[in-house]
This record gives sequence, C-alpha cells and structure tokens, in this order.
Amino acid sequence: MRFASRLRDRFLPERYHSLATELFKFGAVGCVNTAVDFILVNALLFIGPLKAKIVAVVVGTVVSYLLNRQWTYKDRDSGSARREYVLFFALNGVGLLIQEAGLAVAKYGLHFSESNPDDRLAFNIANAAGILLATSFRFWAYRTWVFTPGSTEDREIEALEVAFSDSVPIAPDERQMEELEAAFADPAAAPPAPRPAADELETPVAKR
Repeated sequence: MRFASRLRDRFLPERYHSLATELFKFGAVGCVNTAVDFILVNALLFIGPLKAKIVAVVVGTVVSYLLNRQWTYKDRDSGSARREYVLFFALNGVGLLIQEAGLAVAKYGLHFSESNPDDRLAFNIANAAGILLATSFRFWAYRTWVFTPGSTEDREIEALEVAFSDSVPIAPDERQMEELEAAFADPAAAPPAPRPAADELETPVAKR
C-alpha cells in the first residue's frame, strides 16, 4: 500500500489522490471477488451456468459489502446503514443481470453446453466479460449512491447554513488576544474593539 501511495504521489496531481486511492482499494476488493466468483462458477457449473452464477454473486456480494464498507469506503458515512445496505444489494442485483446476460448469450445464443468440457473456456470468457462490465457499473454506482459522504439531509443542512451565514468567523489575532487577556485580568479595563467582518477586510492589493 505504501508503494502504491508513493506512485500515486509521484505521478498524479494532488486533486486525483483520493480518487486513485479509492480506485486502488476497489480494484483489490474486486480481485478477491473475481477469484471467489471463478472458483464457485467452475465448481458449480454442473448445475448450469446461470444458477452457478447466482450462487457466486450472492456470496461475492456479501464479501464485497464487508470489504468495501470496512476498507474502501470506511471514511464515508452515508448516515443510514439500512439505506446503504439495501442500495448496495439492489445495485448488485443490476450487476448480476449484466453478468447473467453474458452467460445467457454463451449458452442460448452460441449454444455452448456446460456438460461439454471443451465449452468450459467459452463460459469463463463470457463470465470475465460480464464481470468487467458489472464492475465498471458497480464502481460508479457505489460512490454515487451507496457510500456517499454524508446523508442527503446532512448535505442540505450544511448548504443552508453556508447560504444564510452573514460572515465567516475569523480567529482573533495576537493583539486581540493580548487585549482579551488584559480585560480578564482587569475588569475595569475597556473591552477590546470588535474586528471588522470578513467582507470588510481589505487585502494589501485593495489598499494599494
């Protein structure tokens, strides 16, 4: 992971670092799920490629959710675990349909048979193509709808707070800190003058 981070820092602009890290972790989880998928599909091919695929995707979806939630998107809190869980499995259902379509074309369109050992390679190629398409869809869907940075309600509240804020709070400078300390030490001392609002401050360029 450190080696990957060094490569990212060296070859990518800083604004793409977060996306690159997310993509790397998602890809690592995808490799684990792909291995699980191929093992289960090939082991259960005797029951039919479509049925075997359903079993593989159900197992892979559970593994994928746990790994993505605890690792890939651990810093993203969507605000509702139930909503996140339902959306995750619903979108994986769409991914399942994409992968099933590839196997269906191999079985019913090209007439390959799971009972023929020579056709096993054809089913694996169709399975790989379906996984590639479904993985691309999942990556986009997860970061768009499932593992979003905060709930919609939280983002709306934050936007309203910014919209109706009159000024941006500014930390007191060194002079004001000294005046505040003096005021607390001597109650009879005059309180420090308030700082101008952020929009009233003039930059050095504006003064010139």
